[in-house]
Order: sequence, then structure tokens, then C-alpha cells
Amino acid sequence: MKTESPPTLARRKPDAFEMKVRLGCGALLGLVIGMGMCVSLWPLSTWGACMLVGFAIAACAACAARFGDAFWSNLRWLQ
Repeated sequence: MKTESPPTLARRKPDAFEMKVRLGCGALLGLVIGMGMCVSLWPLSTWGACMLVGFAIAACAACAARFGDAFWSNLRWLQ
């Protein structure tokens, strides 16, 4: 007797609402990470700080949208 594994969340394509939620939550995480990096790199120009925060927001939002729950489960420092 062969048993099939249940479908996982990674196999299905997210709908538009779920993609917006993923992007939004990823962007919020990126904002927190970017602001934290600005604080640790304090003597930073305004332009540099904006670029750093913008890059962190874009990177976290893209990764959260692309990888979904796998992205969040691999963030060990959040646990």
C-alpha cells in the first residue's frame, strides 16, 4: 500500500491577497532591520540611511513574497 503525502503550502500558488500580506509583512520586517542597521551605523548620511532602509525593505518584501512561510521559518534569530 502506497500513501501519498498531503499537499504542502509551498506547492500551491498564493492568491493576490496572500501575496499582498506577504509583501506587507516582509516590508515591515525590512523597515525594522533597516532602522536597526542605521542605529548601529550611526554616523551615516541621510542619503545612505535612506538607501540602506530601502534596500532592506525591498529585500525582505521580495523574499517573503517569493518564499512565504519558508522565509519566516528560516529566520532563526526571531525565535
